[in-house]
Amino acid sequence: MLNSMLVGGAEKHAISLVNHLDTTRFRIGLCYLKSQGNLTRELDSAQLDTSFSLDVRSKLDWTAVNELARRIDEHQIDVIVCTNGYPLLYALLASRRARRPVRLVEVFHTTGFRQPFISRVRMLLNSFVFRRCELVIYVSHKQREYWRKRGLRGKRDIVIQNGIDADYFTDHSTAPQRAATRAEFGFAPGDFVVGICAALRAEKAHGDLLRAIRRLRDSGVHAKLLIIGDGPQRGEIERQIGELKLTGHAVIAGHRNDVRPYIACCDVMTLTSHVVETFSIAALESMALGKPVVLTRIGGAEEQVRHGLNGFLYEPGDIAALAHLLRRLTAATDRLSMGAVAARDVRERFTIQRMVERFTAELEKVTEVTGS
Repeated sequence: MLNSMLVGGAEKHAISLVNHLDTTRFRIGLCYLKSQGNLTRELDSAQLDTSFSLDVRSKLDWTAVNELARRIDEHQIDVIVCTNGYPLLYALLASRRARRPVRLVEVFHTTGFRQPFISRVRMLLNSFVFRRCELVIYVSHKQREYWRKRGLRGKRDIVIQNGIDADYFTDHSTAPQRAATRAEFGFAPGDFVVGICAALRAEKAHGDLLRAIRRLRDSGVHAKLLIIGDGPQRGEIERQIGELKLTGHAVIAGHRNDVRPYIACCDVMTLTSHVVETFSIAALESMALGKPVVLTRIGGAEEQVRHGLNGFLYEPGDIAALAHLLRRLTAATDRLSMGAVAARDVRERFTIQRMVERFTAELEKVTEVTGS
């Protein structure tokens, strides 16, 4: 169960599971609360026994709850795997109305909340619903440690780190192809191109990266910035680009269905988030494509990035440190060696195959409990 089919790390994670779980072991269905987004095109329909939207129209839509309960009975659902807290609430309520017993599994992708008041409310709600879960799956060890200290527990909790399709995210591009992609945005082959692939939302703190690029340019580095993604902060980011006199040097590429050519044309990839980031799939994709990454030290970033070996970590909001670390990556030999380590790390530790094997073993334990 998902909140919607909008593009996001948690949603992409769920789609990867749907597409790769073994259908000889599981009947797989997909439910999303709201009919938003177009991630449905990334689904392998041959994997699905059923797929539907509940068309939720309010925070707590009892019509949707009843419909989910009906689907549980009709499709003889044994286990509902929920992505984050909102779908879990609906699954819990529907499980109380369904005629057949159903077990709940929560896959939690969040570390912290954006606003203090929302944090208190969600913490109370999550404490209630998580205790009713057969299993809570965290995506990083740091994240589990964070929530355990705050008393958030299911009947059992484990860590399964995110994984990606490393074969798909392998750079097969040529130098002329990368140069042509750069030329789309007015960048030259010799420019130092920094990239960020993230939704344009406030917590992603694109403004920090813009100010770091300004510092680099002021110090004589021919730095450019490629912003891959779209979102509600686009207007604000465009305003900051103009204010910092970065027009032509920082470009928003917008949403791209295939991000690989745009990451490939960059020299280094970044994530500058201040909150929420837990175990970035976007960072794994960049690493698999052979890019050193510079990430804020939040969530499970320390489990992905080996500082000085495959990338760098810095404290959120420290623009001077960000600019300094990016400057250290202006040497092509350093970038190439660190990027090679990054790609190798993903293939050894963070593949979709490894992640699915862990999920398969844990879901089979849960289905054994149901007697299915």
